[in-house]
Amino acid sequence: MSPPRHLELFQEYPEPDEAEVAREVVDYLKRTTDKRNFLSGTTQRYVHAKSVAALKAEFTVDLDLPAEFRHGIFRDGGRSYPAWIRLSNSAQHPAPDKKLDARGFAIKLMNVDGKSLLSQEGSASTQDFVLLSRPTFFNRDTKEFYEFVQAINTSKLRLVWFFLTHPAVFFTGLGAAKRYGNLLGIQFWSTTPYRLGELAVKYSAKPRVWDRTPVPWSPDQNYLRAAAAETLAEREVFFDFYVQVQVDPYREPIEDALVEWSEQLSPLQKVATIRIPKQRVDTPERNWIAENLAMDVWHALPEHRPLGNVNRSRGLIYLHLAEFRRARNLVPIVEPIATPDFFADAN
Repeated sequence: MSPPRHLELFQEYPEPDEAEVAREVVDYLKRTTDKRNFLSGTTQRYVHAKSVAALKAEFTVDLDLPAEFRHGIFRDGGRSYPAWIRLSNSAQHPAPDKKLDARGFAIKLMNVDGKSLLSQEGSASTQDFVLLSRPTFFNRDTKEFYEFVQAINTSKLRLVWFFLTHPAVFFTGLGAAKRYGNLLGIQFWSTTPYRLGELAVKYSAKPRVWDRTPVPWSPDQNYLRAAAAETLAEREVFFDFYVQVQVDPYREPIEDALVEWSEQLSPLQKVATIRIPKQRVDTPERNWIAENLAMDVWHALPEHRPLGNVNRSRGLIYLHLAEFRRARNLVPIVEPIATPDFFADAN
């Protein structure tokens, strides 16, 4: 994608054919998913196919935020939202947790006031934040993502050629593929930008206690779930939630998702606290919830609208693939609601 010569802060620059490219990606991923799940009888997510855990959490907005941040869910300082957090491995095929991979940390706030950007879910009272264990996305835009997934699903030779012609994608993937001992002790990033009132921002979540637990010597295939369960059986866990404001449209582009926004140029600024209380994690009910939560950056208030080419395409791709998967699995598309006893089984 060739950006305009003159870029302005907080502004998007859509390509004329990007909606068509997104539709082609949807059709391709549906066909690929059909082939991949033909024998299993269950239609899995195309990416983040393996759920690690679903965790109950409380998301509390900081008091006395600067006026420029007081929009959407951050409007009322001190307000708390019940939330689900879905931990996941990002690969398109479920694999043992020891496999090198990027990891997901997706947050769904509930009991949110206001209308969703998704017209078909206008009454849904949720706000999602989708974070990864690395600061940038895997491709700069949707065209590059489409070429990438075609290469992955065609042949090793085509994938090698793709990496030779897209070295930035290769090194990004190489840097993202890691093993972790416990996902409750690492930092996560939104990788793509979002509106915050009149600003463009990225998000990040940092643990209060960094966990350097080593990967077990002979790990179980679900050892990350076991680690989360063991941690939350003993203590509650806190993450600090940050925004990073765009201050330079060239060094911090909105349309190129492969460019990292420097924390030296744009320091992280804390806006909320995430408390994950003690709770039982590895139960059939929790594992079912983790498998069926639909996390979508477009489950959002207008004040938090996703920005950039990758995010605009996600609006179409996520929606159609979620509908496709849930229809195949006979799971209704319903956004969760937190009842007054939501935390009854947590302490």
